[in-house]
Amino acid sequence: MNYTSLNSIEKQSDDLANGLGNPQPLKPVLFIAYQFPPAGGPGVQRSVKFVNYLSQFNYRPIVLTIAEKNIMEVKQNLDQSLLRLLPKDTSIERVKFYQPIGIINFFNRIKLFRLLWFFLYPMFWEKSAFWPFQAYKSAKAIILKENIKIVYTTSGPFSSLILGFLLRKNLGVKWVADIRDPFTDGYQWSFPSKLHWHFMRRMERYIFTKCDHLIVNTDAVRTLYLKRGLIKETNISVITNGY
Repeated sequence: MNYTSLNSIEKQSDDLANGLGNPQPLKPVLFIAYQFPPAGGPGVQRSVKFVNYLSQFNYRPIVLTIAEKNIMEVKQNLDQSLLRLLPKDTSIERVKFYQPIGIINFFNRIKLFRLLWFFLYPMFWEKSAFWPFQAYKSAKAIILKENIKIVYTTSGPFSSLILGFLLRKNLGVKWVADIRDPFTDGYQWSFPSKLHWHFMRRMERYIFTKCDHLIVNTDAVRTLYLKRGLIKETNISVITNGY
């Protein structure tokens, strides 16, 4: 794996100051992953590998993710075996947050959710729409306690981008955003109307200009984002999936 995108946005440690051959202390990075073990699924596999390999590139990931209760609320598959694939000393902070599952299910039953989705889109654009605001306090506390200089977010869900943006804006940390799937260009995402799609298109463009570095998992997505002019060529890298 090539993690030079993380190293490229920080000043390199002066090896001579500590003596050649002496190990450098690992730099803490806040690793924000909404989808993380014991949740299962392909998005989780990528995060597991990142957490395993970051120490080889002089980083110590401190994971911020959702509580197991929230995983079960969205009926995501659980795979406890994935936790055993993580380094034993991995620090994981789990944050409970409110998901409007009951509201969504109720309005789906009475066939009115699409109306709710249309008029209250900022609240229901993702099931995790409240996640960045409720996780912000915990993320800030970890950053201040551990003297963290760099934050990594992985998406989807794309609400994690908002959390990365807020932390960079308010705390001055560097922010690396990892995108596992394209958002407004992705076939798997739906929108209440073309107007909502255009709105999210503008938000996507704005958010991407605020991260210090963007990671995508295919050359095709990198080419797409460069063609759309979403980010400078020097600020985007490809790290492919490889399980």
